[in-house]
Amino acid sequence: MGPSGRMNDSTKTTTAEALLGMLSVGAKSGYELKGFIHQSIGYFWNESFGQIYPTLKRLEKDGLVVATEGERSGSKVYALTEAGRERLRAWLGMMPRAQVMRNEMLLKLFFGSQVAAATMRSHVAQYRDQRFAEVQTYSGIRARIQSRFAGHPALPYWLITLNWGQIEAEALLRWSEETLVTLDAMVEAGR
Repeated sequence: MGPSGRMNDSTKTTTAEALLGMLSVGAKSGYELKGFIHQSIGYFWNESFGQIYPTLKRLEKDGLVVATEGERSGSKVYALTEAGRERLRAWLGMMPRAQVMRNEMLLKLFFGSQVAAATMRSHVAQYRDQRFAEVQTYSGIRARIQSRFAGHPALPYWLITLNWGQIEAEALLRWSEETLVTLDAMVEAGR
């Protein structure tokens, strides 16, 4: 937040808001936050320990979280304060910033004429296999969270974000299969 108490629009990262959101689910240590991020939003948002701990200290200093001693010696458990909850709500009310996509697969394919088509075909085949595995993973996650969190007020929102990932993975799987048809024809033609 800026000196006026408003969020700084020039902020390049939303690490603070991601952590506030994670803490809105319940108090956690930095280590627990990293694990919870990996299990939940880690499919579309990632934070490293190098980002988490300094951000938690800043959030504590700003009065957005409060730290208490954890069960392990020297560990801290962080909980959202009302000011932190207000900051999270304010951020949630703002339209997300547009993001420029960076996709190394597309970058390599764009310049793919510089190597044999078989090289690009190999990359796309591996990419397809990864997307297939993602589709399976998302199906398993859906079943687990629907069972484990039935009736939880956040469940519909969690399923919405899961649905994005599943549909995106399915679309990229389809794209991979269509691209392999094109690349197979190019390999067969000797390009």
